[in-house]
Amino acid sequence: MLPVVEQPPPAGGAALDQVLIAAAAFAVIYVPLGIFLLREREGRPTVIGRLADRVAAVDGMPRWAGLPSYLAVIALVTAGFGVYWDVPIHMQNGRDEGPLANPSHYPIMLGIFGFLAAGVISAGLAKDPLPRRTVRLTPRWRVPMGSMVLLGAGLIAAAGFPADDVWHRLFGQDVTEWGPTHVMMIGGAVTCVFAVPLLYAEAAQVGRPPAARWAWLGALATGGLRAFGRILPPVRREVPPDALADRGAWATRTFLTIAVGGCIIPVAFLMEFDLGVPQFPAATLFVISGFLTAWIFLTCRLFFGPGGALVGWLTYTGIRGVIFLVTLPIPDIHRAHWLLFLGAAVCIELLALVVSSRGPVFAALAGLLAGTVGLATEWWWMELFLPYPLPPERQQMPFLLAVGGLAAIGGGLLAWSFARNLERIADLPRAAAPTRAEAAAGRWLGTTGTLVFVVLMGIFAPPASAGEVEVVRDCEDDVCRTTYEPVAGTDVIMGHVSYAEDCIGEERCASVVTVRLDPVDAADDAVWIAALAYQGKHENDPAIPGDGVLSIAMAPTGRAGEYRSTDPLPLYGSWKTLVRLHRAPTTMVSIPLHMPEDAAIEGPAAGLVQVDDGTDVAFVHEPFLLQRERKPEVPVWLWSVMYGVVIASWLGLLAFYGWLYAAAGRERGDVPATTGS
Repeated sequence: MLPVVEQPPPAGGAALDQVLIAAAAFAVIYVPLGIFLLREREGRPTVIGRLADRVAAVDGMPRWAGLPSYLAVIALVTAGFGVYWDVPIHMQNGRDEGPLANPSHYPIMLGIFGFLAAGVISAGLAKDPLPRRTVRLTPRWRVPMGSMVLLGAGLIAAAGFPADDVWHRLFGQDVTEWGPTHVMMIGGAVTCVFAVPLLYAEAAQVGRPPAARWAWLGALATGGLRAFGRILPPVRREVPPDALADRGAWATRTFLTIAVGGCIIPVAFLMEFDLGVPQFPAATLFVISGFLTAWIFLTCRLFFGPGGALVGWLTYTGIRGVIFLVTLPIPDIHRAHWLLFLGAAVCIELLALVVSSRGPVFAALAGLLAGTVGLATEWWWMELFLPYPLPPERQQMPFLLAVGGLAAIGGGLLAWSFARNLERIADLPRAAAPTRAEAAAGRWLGTTGTLVFVVLMGIFAPPASAGEVEVVRDCEDDVCRTTYEPVAGTDVIMGHVSYAEDCIGEERCASVVTVRLDPVDAADDAVWIAALAYQGKHENDPAIPGDGVLSIAMAPTGRAGEYRSTDPLPLYGSWKTLVRLHRAPTTMVSIPLHMPEDAAIEGPAAGLVQVDDGTDVAFVHEPFLLQRERKPEVPVWLWSVMYGVVIASWLGLLAFYGWLYAAAGRERGDVPATTGS
């Protein structure tokens, strides 16, 4: 039998010394920031203030907009570098000894502290000239709306760092990107970028637009639009008036379009798909992709005019390229790939050429086209570039594209509201003013579009089971075995497992695996049926391809309900090996073929999982396996309360972002009592 792993990494929170080190790092950054804040508010010179003034002299923006936005972007790249290093490490190696035992956690921590610091700096530097709408923190301290976005994103991300350790102590390790506290940290990071277009638009209000000295950019855009207008005369009529009249204003519009394109960064939530180990239903890939591409690319098209969706796509492609390049120096990691999204941008551009209206109906139609036809073009790209099990089975295309189309309609509605509001904030003239009915409906469009996305995620994100199993642990001769037994009276899918090489239990066992399903039609509506082996990098076995993560197809043998792995699967050592079945719409179950014994795990799941040749085994609700370290017997009410707190905080933060953008676009006379003019 295989030996028990000695002194495995902890599965329920970090050691106290590491918590104290993280707290000390926080203090080292924020105590000086607190001193800076006090000195700036007293009107005394500071090093940061002088640096902000130097940056303002170069880029032409107010001190509260330029330096903080650049710091936020640098911090976001730093955190992104850490995340795209950290997640593959866990997929290849398993848990680490603690939050500071993994070198990838340092850039994540510094990045989170960095964009929160950018918010503090922006608020501290907030002195006249200020935009017409500000948040009044004290009777004499008014802060731009963009600064508040940075602060909100930074606070929820920074709170997620200690909350993550508390969560692991309460519930064990939930090793997924979409764990609640992980969503707090990653979500705060990817939404901090929403501050950049808002700060730039607010800067334009005070006559200091972003990169105002770069008038050549406006000249370039203007020349391109003039040429485009000669080729396609109808295009000229939809070009905003400032495009051909004021190169400085058009430079502002161009920079704002690029900044909006950067707001597609929440695609980072698709990282598990990009790495080939999705833990959530495939429908969520299409919900997130449809919503984000419609929202961002259509906003760019409405705001910029012809070619705007392509500008947004180029910005997205640049972001993905940067993420890939910054991780290149790290050797031997499982690298993330990405969706192309070119089809969605092209669909929006083509529709804009044949439809003259730019109202909400056009926005919804453009979103629908991007989320259906646009995402349909991703199938060939997934097959070419993304890791297996993407693309999903083609028979699921109608369902997945329908879900993506609904989400993209929501994204289109948000895009219309977002683009028009940005124009109001930046005081830019429009190509065609909305009708009174459109203006009245505009305030609700963004909320409606966002709610469509939230509802679809609520429906399709939770993985469903296909019957109940009981976790049983039996110990004999100092070796404990874990099995998953079907509960009587439930509809559990069974699989008969056989091996081409009956070597299970040997030191180096790898075999082609055959699984015969019962019922035989259980995979007829499969989104995928695949084999996954992960956390095997420690074995360093040249006979096993890959880098500690292996995802391969389970191909039909020609016999009803029978599937065979296209390559041998590792069934030994630290490898965790599953046969995964994802049925439409949200059922995700797996057969655990091999998982090592893990003494750090509490409960019956800690034993060695090892399926012998010729055994009938139940398909298990997949989160029980992929998140094996979660603690059993945690009260349901505690799960509900903690999930409720995280969800409520996120919905509150999204509403806060929406309020900031909406308030920033109002006239000075509309300022409520809680803000200053």
